[in-house]
Amino acid sequence: MSEPDYPPLPRHTFHATQREADALVTEAIQDDRFAPLPGLPPACNSARIIVGMWYVSGTLSLPRGWVRSVMLAMRAVNAPHPSGKVLRWYRSKLRDSPAYFAGMRGLDRGLLAQIEQDVDVG
Repeated sequence: MSEPDYPPLPRHTFHATQREADALVTEAIQDDRFAPLPGLPPACNSARIIVGMWYVSGTLSLPRGWVRSVMLAMRAVNAPHPSGKVLRWYRSKLRDSPAYFAGMRGLDRGLLAQIEQDVDVG
């Protein structure tokens, strides 16, 4: 199997918040429901991780540097990922219309409903 053709990582790193973003992504992907899987399309894996970060933090206002952290997490398991611009669009779309992602494989629809209702994860 050949190496996926990855989009470039963001050029700017946000040293003040990068560790926070790295920790958030690491905590999210430790849960099997949110870990990226090499067999899933990039959109599904991206949405899984973003939902996982929401589950861990309780907000979709993610720390600066989260895009880079997500890209590196997906590369670590040899899962292709979209560009940073697309990742930020997914996060925005999840915030505005979580039901848009209801048909994606590997996503917990109950969590999408909680995001839509702005219910706290307890």
